[in-house]
Amino acid sequence: MSVDTSQRDYVAAATGPTITARARRSPLLFVGIALFAVIIVLLVTQSRPADYQPLSTDNASPTGTRALAQILRGQGVEVRQVNLLSDARIADPRYTTLVIADSGYLSDAQLNSIGSYPGDVLFIGATQGALDTADAALYLDFAESGTQVTARCDDADAVAAQQTTTGQDAIASDGGGAPDAALCFPGSEGGAAYARVQTELGARTFLANPDIVTNDQLDELGNAALSLRAAGHHESVTWYVGNFSDTTTLTWGDGGPTPTEVAGNPNFLPPGTTDALLALGLAALVAAFWRARRFGPLVTEPLPVVVRSSEATRGRARLYRRAKATGRSTAAIRGLVALRVGKRLGVPRAAGKDGLVQAVARATPYKAAEIDALLYGPAPATETEMMHLVERLDQLESEVHRP
Repeated sequence: MSVDTSQRDYVAAATGPTITARARRSPLLFVGIALFAVIIVLLVTQSRPADYQPLSTDNASPTGTRALAQILRGQGVEVRQVNLLSDARIADPRYTTLVIADSGYLSDAQLNSIGSYPGDVLFIGATQGALDTADAALYLDFAESGTQVTARCDDADAVAAQQTTTGQDAIASDGGGAPDAALCFPGSEGGAAYARVQTELGARTFLANPDIVTNDQLDELGNAALSLRAAGHHESVTWYVGNFSDTTTLTWGDGGPTPTEVAGNPNFLPPGTTDALLALGLAALVAAFWRARRFGPLVTEPLPVVVRSSEATRGRARLYRRAKATGRSTAAIRGLVALRVGKRLGVPRAAGKDGLVQAVARATPYKAAEIDALLYGPAPATETEMMHLVERLDQLESEVHRP
């Protein structure tokens, strides 16, 4: 049995919401999709994130040390950078030079662990705490930055470099240091830009000017020779850049110390604080975007809008007070009092000022002059005078309304 469908009425389906309407209805969904797309694009276009940490071996900017690390690798030296001292885990300190770049963030416990390292240590950028690890009576001094200096010592690495430049800091000795300490590249003020101390555990080398190892200045004067020779004495280099969030100590060998956290040091935050702060910041941004006021499409409202008289009165009073319009406020109050009093006494508006004053004077114990001053006198100069006048007007009106 066939069914005749020619006579049926078909209704077209309603057009669905557009992409713009959907975006307005669910903005967070589209923002999330956009962020996901941006992340995917970044992951595809960049094989690895850019490193802009100063003195980092992965940093190719002028402040990084990638050029020095690449040259060392080209000469057969293994260069390994760690972000935590506990991740060092140096297998054999006899064949590994430990490089400490920017020791300003290190605590006493961390410096003690570095000072007990049984191998060569190179400090890039001298601090007093780093100098104390050599136990050679060295101290930090000031220098004139950018001065070209020559070796003037017997150290083989310094002699090979011949010349370098000074930074803001210099290394000096009080004369009671170790006999194997060598101070090279002295400046005009007497402090040296390079120091090397041979201890029982190993050599402790200090470069007072950290800029000479950077990509920007490595090719100037003898900076490359001094940097390569100071860091390339052994077949392996463990490179560590000091950072505020690291609270661990140095580890090496099978018999070396285990990674520990620096306890009781008020200068360092607990481990994981940096990650927690970043997570909290991201959560705060998401919450701010979620709860922020957003301007959507205009909403129509039928007119006229009914506003309660009390709200209108309060709003106008606030505007008068903000503008310090005591005269206009007083005039409005006087007009309302005169209108109510006139209605109570049956005084027509055509009677004018004199008619109203005389009628009020007959209905109250006030004199006509007092009534005239209250209803038609000069405007008060201050808000205090206006409130006093309002009290008197209220008293006058209560007298008129007395039966």
